[in-house]
Amino acid sequence: MSAYWITVLTQTCIFAIMGLGLNVVWGWSGDFDLAFYGYVALGAYLTIVLTVGKPLPPIQYILGYTLPYPLAVAIAVAVVTGVAAVIGAVALRNLRAIYFAITTLGAISVLYVVVQVYTPLFNGFNGVAGLVTPMAGTLGLSYDSYGYFFLGLCATSLLVLAVMLSRLSASPFGRLLRAIRDDEDAAAAFGRRVYRSKLKAYLLSAAIAGFAGGLFAGFLGSFNPTAWSPQEVLTLYAGVLVGGRGNVRGVILGIFVVYIAFIELTRFLPEIPGNGAFAPAVRQVLIGLLIIGMLKFRPQGIVPEPLGLDGPRPGIRWRFWQDPRTASAAGGEP
Repeated sequence: MSAYWITVLTQTCIFAIMGLGLNVVWGWSGDFDLAFYGYVALGAYLTIVLTVGKPLPPIQYILGYTLPYPLAVAIAVAVVTGVAAVIGAVALRNLRAIYFAITTLGAISVLYVVVQVYTPLFNGFNGVAGLVTPMAGTLGLSYDSYGYFFLGLCATSLLVLAVMLSRLSASPFGRLLRAIRDDEDAAAAFGRRVYRSKLKAYLLSAAIAGFAGGLFAGFLGSFNPTAWSPQEVLTLYAGVLVGGRGNVRGVILGIFVVYIAFIELTRFLPEIPGNGAFAPAVRQVLIGLLIIGMLKFRPQGIVPEPLGLDGPRPGIRWRFWQDPRTASAAGGEP
């Protein structure tokens, strides 16, 4: 396998993990969270500053420890979850729909500005760097073999997370979240603790985002504000929408479709002399058209969420283009 495809597949696996985290808060509990990618960025920043050691002038950042990479990722996940607990406790208490989205956007915008302007935090606009091939020395891996190792690590993490979330989706908690998403007032009328359940889903989503940020830091080796833009979270939403909101397998498929077919393949578009922004602009146009087309012709996604079922049933084939209402009535998985 070429180094290019190792890089593409590794990055796609990381973004698929992000998509699964976004699916928890949006696909299951129905909250349009615009702070999600900020949690990814915070996880990446913390992982780097916990592993690369003290800064050398003129570089400035907090902490500056030399912890093992797995421990740094674990601490980053814990800190990100704590930050999300504060934001979620405020945003989920009395806010719904667009008001929740605006609140999360405002909160993460404040964090974004602070990270850029307050240089001693994470070196301002220049960001932090230096996390090169973490764990390679501990495991005795060469530079050439490290790419395969990290791809295997990301793919294994994605597989384990997908299995765990599939089981959680079919659990009483997963069914409760979907009930709250579909009719919050009805769920509350039956004595369900709506706020607590939504907050749990929000924290789980943030923890997954922090973990994905740790993997992203290990993949990139650096992170700065240019890698933290609204475009990223909208692309994640596109992947979840294309694959099938609420469906774990569908989300993974949708992320792979969007990031390989629309992000990577558009890099091979011919360049126009004097217009270097042509390919990135076309990429955004195609993603926008993809979102519009899916909302118009296939809003349930390629692999729709099963309706009227407590989770996937064994022995039933996927029916990608079948009407989900017909599939549910027949007892099958759409």
